[in-house]
Amino acid sequence: MTAQIVSRIEQLIDAGKLRPGQRLPSIRKLAAHHGISYHTAVTAYEQLVASGRISAQQGRGFFIDSHAQPRQPGMSSVASESENSPLGSFWRLFHGSPELMKLGCGWLPPAWRDTQALARVIRRTANFSKSALVEYGDPLGYLPLRQQLCLHLQRKLSLILEPQQVLTTLGATHALDLLIRLLVAPGDHVLVDDPCNSNLVQLLKLRGAQVIGIPRRIDGPDLAFFAETLAKWPVKAFFINSMLHNPTGSSISASNAFQLLRLAHLHDLTIVEDDVYADFGNGHSNRLAMLDGLERVIYVGSFSKTLSASLRVGYVVGPARLIARLADLKLLTMVAVPGFCERFVSIILGDGTYQRHLVSVQHKLRTHQAMALEAFRQWGWEAFCEPQGGMFVWVRHPQVTNPEAFVQEGVEKGIVLVPGSAFSADGQPSPWFRINVAHFDATGASVLFKR
Repeated sequence: MTAQIVSRIEQLIDAGKLRPGQRLPSIRKLAAHHGISYHTAVTAYEQLVASGRISAQQGRGFFIDSHAQPRQPGMSSVASESENSPLGSFWRLFHGSPELMKLGCGWLPPAWRDTQALARVIRRTANFSKSALVEYGDPLGYLPLRQQLCLHLQRKLSLILEPQQVLTTLGATHALDLLIRLLVAPGDHVLVDDPCNSNLVQLLKLRGAQVIGIPRRIDGPDLAFFAETLAKWPVKAFFINSMLHNPTGSSISASNAFQLLRLAHLHDLTIVEDDVYADFGNGHSNRLAMLDGLERVIYVGSFSKTLSASLRVGYVVGPARLIARLADLKLLTMVAVPGFCERFVSIILGDGTYQRHLVSVQHKLRTHQAMALEAFRQWGWEAFCEPQGGMFVWVRHPQVTNPEAFVQEGVEKGIVLVPGSAFSADGQPSPWFRINVAHFDATGASVLFKR
C-alpha cells in the first residue's frame, strides 16, 4: 500500500495537480483518507522526502518541494535502501515527520533553542566579520575561539591550556575521525564502551580496526574485563564517554576513573574521552582529562548537541605535538572549519550567551529526566541508572522480548525509537532502549510504553 500512495502523489506532482510549495495533508489525515495505518502513511512520506519530491518543515508539516522534478525512468527511492544500511535504524530520525515523537534521537528539540537570540548574534557576527563569509578559516581554528575554549575548559575541567593545545573540528564526529586516522592502523585492537556511540564503531571498522567492547557498568567500564583485555591483546586506544554516557546516561566514579588511568599508564594506552554531552551537566566531576592532565587522555568536545547542529563546531584538546599532526591531517582532508561559524561560537562564549543558554537547558533536562524516570517506573520499566543530568535514560521491560517489533509498533503510534542493538559494539541483540528525555511527553508516550 505504501508504494501505491507514493506513486499516486508522484503522479499528481508530475501532472501539475500538486504544485511546488503546496501543503500536503497531515499524516493522520492521509491515513484516515486512504484507510491506511499511521505507519504506512509515515513510510510513504519518508520515501517522498528521501527522493526529493516533498519536504518536511518542523512544526508545519509536509509540502511539495519547490525543486521537485518529474522522476526520471529508472530512478528509485533511497529511503528503503538507507534503512537497510548498517545505520538504517537511525535514518528514520532524520527522514521522519516533525509530528513524530523522536525518543531515539540524540539532539535537543528545536523549541529548546533560542533561535531569535542566535539570529541576533549571527547578524552581529556577519556585520563585524564580513570576510569570514567568503574566506577560508585558519586550519588550526580561529585563534580567539581557541583562546575562549581555553577559558571555558579551565572553568569546566580546571585544565590550564594554551591555544596550541586546541584544534577546532567540524563537530565531534570529525574530531573522532581525525583521531582514528592518526592513531589507529588497520588490524589494531581498539576498545570502546559497550553499549556505545554506533557512529564510532562504524568509523573504526572503516579504518580496519579490531573493535572490542568493554561492558559499561553504572560506575563506569567493567575494570576486570578491561584488565583482562589489556593482558590478552596489545591495545592502541580506548574511546570512552566518562560522564553522561551515551546511551546509558551513567557517569564514571572517582574510584573507577583512577583505576582506569592506572591501567592505561601501565599498558601504554591512549584514552580518547568523547565528552560531547559535557555541558548538559554541572561541575567538574571525574573527567579523565582533568584527572590525567592530558598525559594519556585526548579530550573531544562539541557545540553541535548543546547549541546548533547546523554550526558544526567541535574541538580536540591534547599535547601540542599531537594537535600539530592533527592539524596537518585536517588541512589535507577538509582545510578548515567555516570561519564564520567559529567567530559566532567565539562571540557567544565570550559574552555569556552560551552560559545562559546552558543554565536554561540543564534545568529543563533535569525536570524532563525526573518526569521520564517516574513515568517509566509506573509503567513497569527498569532504568539502568538514575543519571545525574544529561539527555538520556536507558530502559527495558521484561514483557518486551522482541525489540525490533516494539520499534515497529512505536512507528505505528507516532513514536520513533532505536533498538539497543544499534548501540552494541558488535551488533548483538539488546532488550534496552535509549530514551531522549528532552523529547519525552508522558501522555503521548503512554500509548506505547504503558504495559
